[in-house]
Amino acid sequence: MAFKDVMNSRKNGNNEEAYNTAIADYKKNHEDIWAKRALAWCIYDVLKANASYNNRELFLTKLSELRKLDIPDSEELFWSNVVWPINIIVRDCTRSQNNVDKNNVNNILDSLFEIVQELNFAKSAKEYSLLLKAFLTAKEWNGIGALCDWWGFENFHQEDYESEVLSNGRKMPISLAESAYIAYAKELINKKDQEKIKNFLPKIQDLAERYPKMQYPGYYVGKLLLASGSNKQEAVKALLPFVRKKQSDFWAWQLLADTFDNDNDKRMACLLRAVHCHTQEQFLVNIYLILSKAFSQLHYYSDAKIYLDKYLRVKKETQTRVSMDANNMTKENWYSEANGQDCNFKMDYVSITNELLYGDKSETDATVSFVNKDKKVVTVVYGKGKEGFFKYNRFISRLTVGDIIKIRIQEVSADGFMKVYSARVSDNPVNSDYSKSVSGTVTSNQSMTAYFLKCESDSYYIPFNIADRMNLIVGEPISARVIYSYNKKKTVWGWSCIKVNRQDSKGLVVLKNK
Repeated sequence: MAFKDVMNSRKNGNNEEAYNTAIADYKKNHEDIWAKRALAWCIYDVLKANASYNNRELFLTKLSELRKLDIPDSEELFWSNVVWPINIIVRDCTRSQNNVDKNNVNNILDSLFEIVQELNFAKSAKEYSLLLKAFLTAKEWNGIGALCDWWGFENFHQEDYESEVLSNGRKMPISLAESAYIAYAKELINKKDQEKIKNFLPKIQDLAERYPKMQYPGYYVGKLLLASGSNKQEAVKALLPFVRKKQSDFWAWQLLADTFDNDNDKRMACLLRAVHCHTQEQFLVNIYLILSKAFSQLHYYSDAKIYLDKYLRVKKETQTRVSMDANNMTKENWYSEANGQDCNFKMDYVSITNELLYGDKSETDATVSFVNKDKKVVTVVYGKGKEGFFKYNRFISRLTVGDIIKIRIQEVSADGFMKVYSARVSDNPVNSDYSKSVSGTVTSNQSMTAYFLKCESDSYYIPFNIADRMNLIVGEPISARVIYSYNKKKTVWGWSCIKVNRQDSKGLVVLKNK
């Protein structure tokens, strides 16, 4: 049997003899599967021996010959072996790009892929992933999109979603699946292929949801959302729900900033929100430079210098190249003149960015009834019989009892803990059924142990600490901010003064309780 003779010749290293026997047998009957197998393995030997950039012509010739044999994908062992020489030559071509004509290398990769996509690889075999992995090393090849479409993202194995651990114990920063999704997204963005972007977005969004530890898929979801909009307004609308979920990630705010190139306030607010996210400075370095340029253009030179110095420091620490723009900025007069100056730019970027994120959700007025400055927790009354607490330092730097704030409430737990979308101090006190400003005179009980503000037929309790600190006198006129709050000691709801002002006989404020 010719197949057995061919295999014996190959085993003894007589590859040329094996090939001649196989080709002769194949010519007798092109449909004989055993003749095909024998010749296919002989071609594999040639591919394996010539998998290099220098032997590319012979490799391509033999690969074309293999294609004509039409070996079925059921021959899994064979196809699993063929993947390896293809992997080797693709990587060798990629490495050769630095020393030879890049266009020539790209043409070779085009020719390779033209043949590869017509071969019947066993897609269920783990070696199939190696094909994708090999071509993804060709960063400057423009066929990545077509490769991914052919390879099929549905063919990833579970291990393809996990970062590879090399033989030296080093873990690769991203997995094969993540690399492929990113490469494909980049190509769609560069080509501005709206139809493919629309079809790909659900896939990469699903990847980002299923593997939250992967950082970059979420970033490219945002990039694709931006690219999917026919104008900036549509892009913002598409991007906002994503940024809401990713608001603790600096790059989400950087993406949103890109949509406001014609609105300096919103753009600056987003960039400032980005650099105040908790992340490693090396990831913020490019935003430092963007902010420095923006501040210098606005003539806030001290701020520009501070961010440029941050950029330069991180570049030095990471031993990475400083951009030409940054070097040029250090030579400008403002850079040296701003030495030692403090920041001058003032912006409530948190309120601006929260308004961007949650402007479609209604605000609720609330009155501050208690502030724990150590824990940065505030208790507020936000309706008749409605009281809750939340950590305020994400939104507001400083609060005092009696402040009126506007909050967007997400939910309130049974114990009163509030999840809020946004919070800001309001300059416009409002009267309601649970918070109002009243005027009257001081009264007390007979033992002078409890004080009240008497206003016509109504009476409002004055906490002892306020009465004592202000040394209030029965009968004197005062005004106060009162709220309908919960008394934990008495376990009842009632009216209480939280901010009291002493008045003269004409009703003018003469002393304010702080």
